[in-house]
Parts: sequence; structure tokens; C-alpha cells
Amino acid sequence: MDTALSLYADKGYHYVTMDEISAAAGMSTGIAYRYFKNKKDMLLQSLAHGFEKIQEITQTDQSSLNQYNDDYELLLYALSQFEMIHRKYYSFHEELEGLRHSDRDVKVLYDKIETNAVQELTDRLKLKVKNTDHLKEKVLVSIGMMEQYCHMATDNKYDDADLNVVRDMTIRTVLRFFSEQASSST
Repeated sequence: MDTALSLYADKGYHYVTMDEISAAAGMSTGIAYRYFKNKKDMLLQSLAHGFEKIQEITQTDQSSLNQYNDDYELLLYALSQFEMIHRKYYSFHEELEGLRHSDRDVKVLYDKIETNAVQELTDRLKLKVKNTDHLKEKVLVSIGMMEQYCHMATDNKYDDADLNVVRDMTIRTVLRFFSEQASSST
């Protein structure tokens, strides 16, 4: 599965064959078909595997995060790692976004992974923040902002924008979400 993800990242899902993946993994194609029904099944299982170890891949596991005492520095590190993975897998990420909209199985997997990640972050933050009003919604908006920053940083669409400023604004906005007091209107 790691080999498949690596080849998808290098060449794109549509441009890699089961034969190539099998050979790169040091096994016969026949053996690969014992574990995977077809190339799409391999994609889905590889994506699930990759997302299971996303913190390891991005080096944002708890031990890496524990070294930060300052929330700004912690988010800067996390966002930098998020950006790194977007850069490393840019073409594959874009291809997956297309598949997410055109292939029901990929969409279902993505939705499940995203829902689980949002829930895990929300549960962790419940233990760390004082104001838990609309916490899940704050997590969703924060992820969206961080994702948008990564897209801006990787696709060079806004070459005239200072990405350091955009990164700083993103982090400060996310921090404000989690430090604001409960409003009387909610």
C-alpha cells in the first residue's frame, strides 16, 4: 500500500498499473490480486492506510506536537506540515479531488475519513479549550481555512500575495476561534 501511494504520488492514479505497483513492491501481479480485487480496490485500501498513518507521514504525531508550549508555534508547525504534504502530493491530491466528485466509493471513503478526523479533533479540543460552544463548527471552518491556505501556497494562483502574511492571518484567525468567549446570542 505504501508503494502504491508512492507511485500514485509520482505518476498519478490513472497512469499507474497493477503490474507496476506489484513490481515496485517486489511481488508478482498475481499475488497483488490475491489482496486487492482491482486497481480501484488497491487505491481505496491504500488511501485508508495512508490516512491511518497521516500523523506519522506529516510528523504531527503527539510526541512531535508535545514539544510546543506556544499555541501559535504549534499551529505554525502543523500548518507547515499540512502544506508540505500538499506540495509533496500536489498532483495526486488534485486527481483525488476529481475522483471524490466522480467516484462514489472514493467520496464515501473521503467522507468517512474526514468525519472521523473532525470528531477526533473536536474530542481532543473539548479537553483543552474553555469555550466549547460550536466547537465542531469551529474545527470545520479552521480545517477549511488551513486547506485553502495550502491550496493557495501550492498552486501559485496568487503569486502576488505574501504567503507569510496569509499563513500568519490563518493561524491567528484559527486561534481566535478557540479563544473567544461564548456569546450571548448563541
